[in-house]
Amino acid sequence: MDPAKPQFSELNLIERAAVWFLRRRNAVDQPRLHRWTGKELRTIRWLETSAVILAAVSGIASGALIGGLEIWLNETITDTDESWLRWFEYWALFLGISVVISAVEIVFLYWVVLWRVARITSIAGLRLSEPQIEQVIAVGLSRSALDLPDPQEPIYGIDPFLRVPRWKLWGYAVLYRLKISATSFIVRVMLRRVLARAAVRTLIPLVAIVVYAVWNAIIINWVMTASRIRAAGPIAVQELGQRLSNRVADLDGDARRLFLEAVAEAIVRSANDHPNFVILLEQLFRELGIRPGTLDMDWDVQRESVRDLDADTQSLLLDVLQVTVMLDGRPRRRQIRFLREVSDLCGRSFDAGRLQAHYTDFFRGQGIGALGRA
Repeated sequence: MDPAKPQFSELNLIERAAVWFLRRRNAVDQPRLHRWTGKELRTIRWLETSAVILAAVSGIASGALIGGLEIWLNETITDTDESWLRWFEYWALFLGISVVISAVEIVFLYWVVLWRVARITSIAGLRLSEPQIEQVIAVGLSRSALDLPDPQEPIYGIDPFLRVPRWKLWGYAVLYRLKISATSFIVRVMLRRVLARAAVRTLIPLVAIVVYAVWNAIIINWVMTASRIRAAGPIAVQELGQRLSNRVADLDGDARRLFLEAVAEAIVRSANDHPNFVILLEQLFRELGIRPGTLDMDWDVQRESVRDLDADTQSLLLDVLQVTVMLDGRPRRRQIRFLREVSDLCGRSFDAGRLQAHYTDFFRGQGIGALGRA
């Protein structure tokens, strides 16, 4: 693999179709990349809310159809019949028709989310054409819209999963794929165990309607949040690059390399190969004049060099790291611990409230927020 280029897994048919759809719906006359205005933010919020509402409605519809199917089968064919042929007939009909209903529901939900994500990209001024970084954005948005995991691959030679045991990665992948498909099945089995008596078993299809609706709403809200974070990333990276460009002449070679070593460590501690990290690293390697694949990736050795930086450079480093840990979503404990560690090396106290305020700005499409005025 060439560390000078971001790595892409081969896209499957569904991913290619999603990227094509996003590009087709991405408006030609869209504005340039910019901070979101109040009106634009309200539109984005409505797009997200409407997606959740439609997801819940589709869950009610599919739950009602599947529940009605189960009631009908219970009246005509019982799965407790002693004849194995009747048992097979019951489950063949139930599973076969349920799969068709679920497939239609999934296609509908994909359309709902992809249409809205495409609209958000247009509002934000994102371009989703063929160039390398725009391909990263398009693929990242399509995967979030499809609720697919990002590939576990190095980013410009930096492996975010460097310290994650392989068995954990395998376990995460399995759980990710089971979180939707297995849930309704598990809930249904649990309901059958709890409501075992024939008199109350008829409640199962009705309860399942609520389960489908609530679960759909939760998942689509999750998907839209992930998509918003990916849509908000490019403007934050662009503004950070502009701020860094104004200061890069004041940084010597060692300081520039230390900045990238610190960012690489923040990414490794995130254990996440988020597409926003790809566009961030592309910007930083270019602005700082460092060739990808040449970092030492040994923070325990590099960390003490932070003390030798002057106060202004330390402030800039902390701001760069603060943006880094926001780019993949709300900062986690490991990322916050890292910021505390670097703050201590700079002889400063870590302000969690300030980080939260800047994350709120970022999530609202305001780029790096007040950091841009620092």
